[in-house]
Amino acid sequence: MNKKEVSEIRRRLTLQNSAADCIRGCYISEKREIISEFKLPLATFPDDERERYLNIFKKVLSGGIGKNLINVDFTTKQVTDGAEQKLLYALRSDISDDSASLHTFYEKAVAAIPGDDKCVLMLLHENYDIPSKTGGENNSDAVFRFIICAVCPVVEKDSGLCYEADKKQFRTKAKEHIISPPYLGFMYPRFDDRCTNIYGCLYYSKDASGQNTFTDAVLASDLPMPAKEQKETFGDVLRGAVADQCSFELVQTVRDHISDVIETYKNDKFADEPPVITKTDICDLLRGSGITEDHITAFSQDYDESFGKGTELTPENLMDLKKLEFKNDNITIKIDPNRPDLVEVKVIDGVKYIVIRVEDGVSCNGIDIKIK
Repeated sequence: MNKKEVSEIRRRLTLQNSAADCIRGCYISEKREIISEFKLPLATFPDDERERYLNIFKKVLSGGIGKNLINVDFTTKQVTDGAEQKLLYALRSDISDDSASLHTFYEKAVAAIPGDDKCVLMLLHENYDIPSKTGGENNSDAVFRFIICAVCPVVEKDSGLCYEADKKQFRTKAKEHIISPPYLGFMYPRFDDRCTNIYGCLYYSKDASGQNTFTDAVLASDLPMPAKEQKETFGDVLRGAVADQCSFELVQTVRDHISDVIETYKNDKFADEPPVITKTDICDLLRGSGITEDHITAFSQDYDESFGKGTELTPENLMDLKKLEFKNDNITIKIDPNRPDLVEVKVIDGVKYIVIRVEDGVSCNGIDIKIK
């Protein structure tokens, strides 16, 4: 799924658009035992309460594609011989009933949820009449039936002393158990090219942590390298291969290219596939920056060993474009990421300097200073 398709499904999860009538779920202890199971008739709830539930499931469809949201494909072997895809397919049809597939899913999922806090696992079923691109809102090409699973931590909150109007006193109340936003979940099936794809699902992770016990149990699929690990690995590969030719100018060139790829995608109304960075893209940048062929060859080999041959990377995962920072054991210098032109890296009389051009309005520890 791309960002447009995700956004289209997110727009369903509102009071005005949602056709969901039921939520199934269970309350889970720290030991990953089911405390209670529940079935909520969502359509009969007051609007404010119904909206709170819909917002929880909407959160499962948030974040960046390739970072928080991962497109997971089931292998041919899983589809023909495996249980994971078949279970999700059956679950999509029986969520409103006390079916064997629902309880089988609970058994697989609950024990595998990472962490040691109380949590809630909830499932929402939705039918979406896909509007025709040519026929207007009242004409539908097909119906997209899907489920969204949300796993939410439950936080105990001390209410303190609360006012009781009938007694005109402030009294201690029992601790409240409050559902927090989900930290993992998924949607099945995928909504690819605005059509049902029963051979894939969209996995959500709040912290973009990637593979875990839950994905192993429920999806049994290999997930891409987590976003944070991609960033660290890319930096290590670039720095290690280029070695003494890894200059500020080179890093800035790579950073500018990544930024341009992202901005081009954002501004292209007709772009369907999420943007990617390939090994060839970076090798071309290195070559254009005057990096020697032996260093480029080393980068190519290290890239294949670290990410896999032919692997395409998500641009947002490779560098933090929201900051420009210089750092060593003694200093930390932060520059407006949009003003790299203020910085020069020089060697003067054998001494290395980071030179920053400044105007008036400079302060040191909150005190304005004059530069003479």
